[in-house]
Amino acid sequence: MSFGILNMQIELFLLVFTRVSSMFFIAPIFGMRGIPAHFKIGLAFFVSLVAFSSLPGNQLTGDLLQNPGLVMAGILKEALVGVVIGYACVLIFSAVQVAGQFIDIQIGFSIVNVIDPQTGFHVPIMGSFKNLLAILLFLGMDGHFGLISAIIQSFEYLKLGAFVFSDGLLEFFFKAFSTMFLIALKISMPVVAALFITDVGFAIMARTVPQMNIFVVGMPVKILFGLFMMILVMSVFVYFLQDMFHLMFRQVDSLLELLGGRV
Repeated sequence: MSFGILNMQIELFLLVFTRVSSMFFIAPIFGMRGIPAHFKIGLAFFVSLVAFSSLPGNQLTGDLLQNPGLVMAGILKEALVGVVIGYACVLIFSAVQVAGQFIDIQIGFSIVNVIDPQTGFHVPIMGSFKNLLAILLFLGMDGHFGLISAIIQSFEYLKLGAFVFSDGLLEFFFKAFSTMFLIALKISMPVVAALFITDVGFAIMARTVPQMNIFVVGMPVKILFGLFMMILVMSVFVYFLQDMFHLMFRQVDSLLELLGGRV
């Protein structure tokens, strides 16, 4: 009997570890390419221990744990839950990166790419710069602790193996994508609008003073003016990021309620 109880506890911990580790490999900060995989696994293991010790008593029935096929299905469900939670958090950081790409296109930096430390892909300069600022602010606000608390509290919203796929989940991600592009537009709008007005001014100058080579003069002026506008709106950008991070955690709570079938 004691061996059977131990086996059930191991299988239960495996389900907890699957949800936590899958979220860590996707979520912001923890899912960065520069962080070693063994560090992610070790952190996920210790966070899983904390989550496992605080599990409610009615997480799983004995029939589910005694059936190997249902256990494998539970592992797949938990992996999907962790990935969905992590992806919902990544969308907010993607909005910051998309906003930087909007600025790069307008300022002329879209032809220059750098390595993004979070994804490992080539991204334009301002997209990577704003993403790094968002990461630093997220760490300064103890957002990484908020992610750990969110994955631990997810077991209170959503029991192990109780994943529910509904139409509301698809609607949630459609709204999340639309919100991401709207946030990106709001972040980039001051700089993009100022650069657009600059382009209009250069177009008028090209018509009135055709002897001036606008392509030679316009590029450095747009770069300097774009950087000046970014410095000018930096304080607004920081306050806006704080609201974005609060929105991210509210979205995670709503997502867990949808996955648990409460909405």
